[in-house]
Amino acid sequence: MGIEKISQKIVDDAEKEAKAIINIAKKEAKKSIEKADDFIKIHKEKDLKKVKKTLEIKILRYIASANLEIKKENLKSKRDFIDNTIDKSIEHITEDKLYEDFLKKRIDDAIIEDATIYMNASDYKIYKSLFEETIKKNGYKSDISRDFVDIKGGFIIKKGKITIDCTLDSIIESKHDEILMKINRMLVK
Repeated sequence: MGIEKISQKIVDDAEKEAKAIINIAKKEAKKSIEKADDFIKIHKEKDLKKVKKTLEIKILRYIASANLEIKKENLKSKRDFIDNTIDKSIEHITEDKLYEDFLKKRIDDAIIEDATIYMNASDYKIYKSLFEETIKKNGYKSDISRDFVDIKGGFIIKKGKITIDCTLDSIIESKHDEILMKINRMLVK
């Protein structure tokens, strides 16, 4: 399903939910008005204006509250969609030939002597030999851990208290606001 279809579905679902909430609010308002009318018949004319004003305020508050909930739900749906889009993009990145080039560059820049390299299970299976070659090429005595980390891609190097984070997760996090703005612009078009 394309981004436009997903975006339209989110908007359509939000509009349906908005209509349903407004219909419920109208039904509740109608019930409240009926109760108020019975009450008004019993009381004096001066109380009539006061009761109607109070009722109008309650109705407006209920509708405002319902609209706020709709906006929150829309925002949550949009945020979930964007997060899902980012996750899918990362999956595609890790399946691309450029990902191996990314890893080679990062390994050469980040590898240090007597360190331990941590990665996720998938990258370990596919790229372990690439890491071993780089360690050997540089003449380092570093290890590749079999303790896998919960990251989307990339790796972490640890040596004592030193940690070098070369994960896709940290790159995405550092660019998160920029990515959100770009996706938002695409959704608005």
